[in-house]
Amino acid sequence: AAMCLAVLMVQLDTTIVTLALRPIGDALGAGVGLLQWIVDAYTVVYASFILVGGTLGDRLGRRRVFLVGVAGFTLMSLGCALAWSSPALIVLRVLQGLTAAVLIPQGFGVIKQVFPPDKIAQAFAAFGPVLGLSAVVAPIIGGLLVSADLFGWGWRAIFLVNIPVGVFAFVGGVVFLPKTDL
Repeated sequence: AAMCLAVLMVQLDTTIVTLALRPIGDALGAGVGLLQWIVDAYTVVYASFILVGGTLGDRLGRRRVFLVGVAGFTLMSLGCALAWSSPALIVLRVLQGLTAAVLIPQGFGVIKQVFPPDKIAQAFAAFGPVLGLSAVVAPIIGGLLVSADLFGWGWRAIFLVNIPVGVFAFVGGVVFLPKTDL
């Protein structure tokens, strides 16, 4: 469950920001070019470093790297919510993408090592719906968060929603992931 929550959180962040671009631009005075970087900074770094994230898990232990990734992603989400300018938000999105790249491969590695060979396909099957669901749910969640203006947070709520999810995923990882260095 911790792995699925973490995957959902990361995947949501790849698309949810696009719905808040207009309010972000208005609040931070960002033009089209900077707004594009707010989206792309995350995606480019995430895609570029995902293999490095997998290697880190192989060398340092998947549980440890997963927990560092979840904690980092959660903290970077808080940083994004508190961003005071568009350049600051871009830098925080780069760091958020980096922590996502560290976090995501650990789920797949843990599945390969924890489940017996005849159960691996079933375990991987749990991730498929999570990834598909995130693509469907992200626009809905993003739209609701931005339009609801929870507690006056406006667009910042799209990042703040990651805090409880990240904390839950971290605690779940501490409790349920094997304590042996995978």
